[in-house]
Amino acid sequence: MRFKYCPDCAAKLSTKNLGDEKNVPWCDTCGKPWFEMFPCCIIAIAHRDGKYALIRQHGCDDIKDDRFICVSGYIKPDETAQQAVEREIKEELGLDVISLRLISTYAYNKKQLLMIGFSAEVGEGDFRLSDELVEARWFTADEAKEKLRKTSVGNILFEDIIAQESKKND
Repeated sequence: MRFKYCPDCAAKLSTKNLGDEKNVPWCDTCGKPWFEMFPCCIIAIAHRDGKYALIRQHGCDDIKDDRFICVSGYIKPDETAQQAVEREIKEELGLDVISLRLISTYAYNKKQLLMIGFSAEVGEGDFRLSDELVEARWFTADEAKEKLRKTSVGNILFEDIIAQESKKND
């Protein structure tokens, strides 16, 4: 989101060159910049005992029936990215996170999001799906790779997780 008016005083913003930043929205009244904002969300692959949990949601018309996605969700203003992962996995799968590992960040240009990717080890128990989900299943690494759309952020996250695991095992 690019501001046209100051969120503090409602004055119309001008632009100002600030060092390397060119044409930054600037409030002459408040004397401060208003950089573009974009939402941040998490994307996580829950795993346990060498299996990976992937989901299918209601209303995802652009995802074919044989494709699955990763758990993801927006970070709320009062939580960290790690807390968002724990909340989303609990809400969507009904599972508790035992440990988290930050993998990388991903620009999701289609929706202008910054996605913060995690690998999340989850505890024992059966799925207790949220109303948002049609299905959740455990997959082996090879099966998961087949179920994620090749160009998706989820697939890139999965490949990064597998690459990091193989480096640890070398």
